[in-house]
Amino acid sequence: MTLIKEERVTYHSSPLDQDGLWKKVIGELFEDFLLFFAPELHTLIDFNQEPDFLDKELFQEVADRKKGRRFADRLAKVRLKNGKEQWILIHIEVQSKRETDFPERMFRYFYRIYDRHQEKIVAIAVHTSPSKTTIPERFNYDYLGTQLHYSYRNYQTEAYSNEELERSDNLFSKIVLAAKALHQTEDESHQRYLFKRKLMRELIRNQNYSRTAVQAVFHFIDYLLQLPEAYSKQLSEEIRPIIRKETELMELYNKENASPTIKNAFDLEWEKGVQQGLEQGLEQGLEQGLKQGIEQTVKKVVVEMLKKGTSTEFIAEVTHLEKEEIEKMRERLQ
Repeated sequence: MTLIKEERVTYHSSPLDQDGLWKKVIGELFEDFLLFFAPELHTLIDFNQEPDFLDKELFQEVADRKKGRRFADRLAKVRLKNGKEQWILIHIEVQSKRETDFPERMFRYFYRIYDRHQEKIVAIAVHTSPSKTTIPERFNYDYLGTQLHYSYRNYQTEAYSNEELERSDNLFSKIVLAAKALHQTEDESHQRYLFKRKLMRELIRNQNYSRTAVQAVFHFIDYLLQLPEAYSKQLSEEIRPIIRKETELMELYNKENASPTIKNAFDLEWEKGVQQGLEQGLEQGLEQGLKQGIEQTVKKVVVEMLKKGTSTEFIAEVTHLEKEEIEKMRERLQ
């Protein structure tokens, strides 16, 4: 077992695009996302028809007043199972810091979406703060007799226990588990390494998850839970034997950008295969060369014996060559 010296690492110093990671994984595991957070909503949706994500065109209009401010917003158009020509817009907000203007911003998104599309809207907010806090679930406006009350679905990753998430068969529970581990292992490199190793092993060995979905989870946890180089290398070394027979993951690696751990594991497997091939080739070459060298030496001895008139029987007895071969050598010499 390789021992790694523990170094205190502050992960906030590393560039980490959490918003981009959340947007990507929600898009790739959208059905799992809804099944985890809103199962009753999931049952109404026809997932035989791919959802349309409209965030790019919409959120250009819903620009934040603070320049450069970004949020992991997703806006998906889905179809219901009732067969009618109607759809639901689902607004997803992954929020990691408590902000007093959050409920108002959720309302602003709502009325702009409604004003543009005139369709039913389900608003979902997911908060990834490491502490359980009371987060406002509604926006209230009351001024001189004009009142407005807007509420939305509100979820906190900290509300789910690690034990509950580990027992869950829903793939998105592993995303939530990783989001919690980001804060729980913030300054604990070894604990973060152990968490990633355990989770990745379980996902690879679980045949109930599609390999494409597993790849999406790997991408999320690999970039979210960054490790020092020594731990990253050790993780790839330990994952390599497990994925050796994973032909589907190998195909994904060839077709797509694999997550760093998986890519490094396959690279290590390839390098080891090349090294073994070279070693085997060298061993076979030495063996063959030695054999050829002995044969050439024996033939030189036979030639010298033939020049001195030694009998074929005696040469055959000494060298263990066939008499026919010795006679042919005698003819060529004459």
